[in-house]
Amino acid sequence: MNQFILPQGEQAALVPGVAYSVPGLFQYADLIYQCLDQVEAKFGWRIPVRYLYGSPKVLWNGGRLLITDRPYTHQQLHDELAGAVARGITPLLTFSITDLTPADLEDPAGNELLALADQVGGGVIVVHPLLRDYIRRHYPRVEVHSSLVMTCFAETRDLAYYQGLARDYDRYVVHPDDNFQPDLLAKLPKEKAEIILNERCGYQCPRRKEHYLTTTQDQRVLLGGEGELTHFLDRCPYVPDFKQRQTKERNISLTVRDEVRLGELGFQLFKLQGRLDIPYVFFFDFLRYTLENEVAFPAMYPIFSFSIRQYLKEKGRRRAKGMA
Repeated sequence: MNQFILPQGEQAALVPGVAYSVPGLFQYADLIYQCLDQVEAKFGWRIPVRYLYGSPKVLWNGGRLLITDRPYTHQQLHDELAGAVARGITPLLTFSITDLTPADLEDPAGNELLALADQVGGGVIVVHPLLRDYIRRHYPRVEVHSSLVMTCFAETRDLAYYQGLARDYDRYVVHPDDNFQPDLLAKLPKEKAEIILNERCGYQCPRRKEHYLTTTQDQRVLLGGEGELTHFLDRCPYVPDFKQRQTKERNISLTVRDEVRLGELGFQLFKLQGRLDIPYVFFFDFLRYTLENEVAFPAMYPIFSFSIRQYLKEKGRRRAKGMA
């Protein structure tokens, strides 16, 4: 093969045969689709994104605090979910609220989204078993995934714990700390497992539970208009990422070699974070974790950066006109 021709087909893949779950639903799904189309045009290979996750600002949201309050019509909500399905991607709603009550199950916005997901063939990411059971009773076509947040409240994360998640959910996430436990990883049920690649927290972070609990609390404040925000991130030494310039301790993002090794071990689904990242940062991770790193990634990222710039300019123009 001509050395000056870019790799084509699965030669452009970092780990052939695996799939990805990525953020962007209700945020920048159209930019994700642009990236997929451009990569396919360049390399004759489509990055296998199986899931696209996210949520508008609703009570059941969790994991990341959603501050902006863009209103969606029913048709826009439908189109966002159906647009992913039309591309062969399952949309996942991040309903990882940590303190759900029976009364919360009546939330109209959450139920509207669940009905749409049930209609088009979507899924949800949950923490609370109460919400899991509610969804399975009322919206049987919806996939139910367990959230990373759930694993942070487990007393013991051993093989039996993960086997239970594999039994009770359509997908489960391996806690990022456990990505560094090779004996456990070798035994896990891999057909339903999901590995997070770009976790930027520290190893065995003592504030992780507080992070997720305060996210839920703050989301209630933003929606209800009562109470005070916790300002958790003011106390967090890792988030936002710029705080890490003050330490020599590494975060627990996996290397591309780690990803290749885990693929060889039998894991088939990899997840990227980044719902609140600057798009340049997220797509840097997205492309380096999906494309062959010697030629394909360094060829593609500068090209797609131009699309990111155009996207941000257009978004700025729309915001100035009061359209976004």
